[in-house]
Amino acid sequence: MNSYVMLVPIAILILAGTGFVSQAFAAFTITMETDKDVYDHSSVITVTGHVDPVDPTGSEVTIIVKRMNPVGLVQIAQAPVNSDGSFSTTIETASATMKYDGMYQIKAQYVGAEITVSVELTNAIEASEPEVAGTAVTGTAVTGTAVTGTAGEPFYKLSPGQIEYDITCNADPPAFFANADDDSIVIYLDPTDDGILTITLHEELIKPFEDGTFVVIVDNQEMLDFIQVGNTLTIPCIAGTEKIEIHGSWAIPEFGVIAAMILAVAIISIIVVTAKTKLSIVPRY
Repeated sequence: MNSYVMLVPIAILILAGTGFVSQAFAAFTITMETDKDVYDHSSVITVTGHVDPVDPTGSEVTIIVKRMNPVGLVQIAQAPVNSDGSFSTTIETASATMKYDGMYQIKAQYVGAEITVSVELTNAIEASEPEVAGTAVTGTAVTGTAVTGTAGEPFYKLSPGQIEYDITCNADPPAFFANADDDSIVIYLDPTDDGILTITLHEELIKPFEDGTFVVIVDNQEMLDFIQVGNTLTIPCIAGTEKIEIHGSWAIPEFGVIAAMILAVAIISIIVVTAKTKLSIVPRY
């Protein structure tokens, strides 16, 4: 009898606790708005919002901008949250990824809560893109053999397995090259759809700058809309992109240095073998 009486309050406590936990997870809310509803292609979209409560672990708001026609990812950014729960960020419409007229969705995500607002871009300016001289490297080089890039720079093809990556922009496997002259990893690709390139860089190939960051250049223009977590970069991959460069403080040594090292090892090996076998490379008379 007493055992049943004891079980009833325990069951009530368990159910109450479960409801409390569910409410705790569902308690995060987020609001967001833009300063206008319609923009042209030389504007700055100001995004402001508020979260409640503020996550004590310091989580940031993830901002994802998508284009509706043609469908594609525009950019991903992180917005820090102030102590009062407010956050803000800006989005420049004068970019290659926002050159189309139409609707764009701006989604904000924070600890499981999310909200989406839509804005419209109008009055697109049609402009022909300048042609870039030279022919892109298409991955025909053999590992350890120098090839010439579009601007005469020496490239060294990286072997499969040296780069960890994942790509969602419907492209053939990219070609990865190291450019020791400007301490960069160069990626040649030909995406037909928009998506994301996620790449993990190991320090034996390239090291970040002193502040731990890399610089990303897409088709000769610096890109700021990428996310770096440690040595892993998440880079928007836009249809039509030809080249992505990742710059750091040091890249794989030039092939000339590697060749000199190999030659030195070969000479030492010949000397050692000659000494052990008592052979001479100089003919005796």
